[in-house]
Amino acid sequence: MTATPRLPRSAARRLARIDHVLQATYQTPESVLGNKTDPLDEAVYIILSFQTGVERAKEVWSELRRAFPTWENLHAASTRRVARTLRLGGLHEQKATTIKRLLRSVKRQAGRLSLDFLRDLDDREAERFLIRLPGLSWKAARCVLLYSLGRDVLPIDSNTFRILKRTGVLPRRAVYRRRTVHDTIQAAVPAHRRRALHVNLVVHGQRTCLPRAPRCLCCPLNADCPRIGLPGGARGHLPVPSVASGEARAARADARA
Repeated sequence: MTATPRLPRSAARRLARIDHVLQATYQTPESVLGNKTDPLDEAVYIILSFQTGVERAKEVWSELRRAFPTWENLHAASTRRVARTLRLGGLHEQKATTIKRLLRSVKRQAGRLSLDFLRDLDDREAERFLIRLPGLSWKAARCVLLYSLGRDVLPIDSNTFRILKRTGVLPRRAVYRRRTVHDTIQAAVPAHRRRALHVNLVVHGQRTCLPRAPRCLCCPLNADCPRIGLPGGARGHLPVPSVASGEARAARADARA
């Protein structure tokens, strides 16, 4: 059994501070992410979003639904035809193959192209079923649970993982592919805050805490962020960004108090 990673002593305090400041900054703009309320729709959308920006993923989703108005249409289509439809989003052949395999698995196990039966399962049973489907990781399964089934879970995507390492919530040696990392962070966040925190972290990672060129000068977290893994990160903090909203600055002050 893999040991549960120990978070730094300051992790809980930092998580609460991040949640408070990002909520004041972004106000949980869930609609910009394009996630779906139907669980099978969400599962396919998550596959489309792999290594693809949100706007491009939404565009590819629209193209896919225009070409295949029902999942039965797509299930009956050739993988080559599906791949042509997905070309704009990159990795189109891989994604087409994965989506076709996903639909075949769902139909075989559920008897129809629907995941609505998951609404009757508890979180653990639903997650166990989802992660056994082609193309769905723990993060993808929890996105389905969160957005489509309304469960109090916290998906850890690449944006969230990057931000939590840079801010010192996760230890330097934390490994994304370890299930225990996902479980430990989820357990450290109050259930009623998981949805908002997930959304705000994703948006923050896409707009500000970028993978290669983070916009630290306009980051609402930079007054307290140790910038772990970034050049000069341990040598001190940047000044509070002047572009931060008054509400965000007040939230930061309240969190440090």
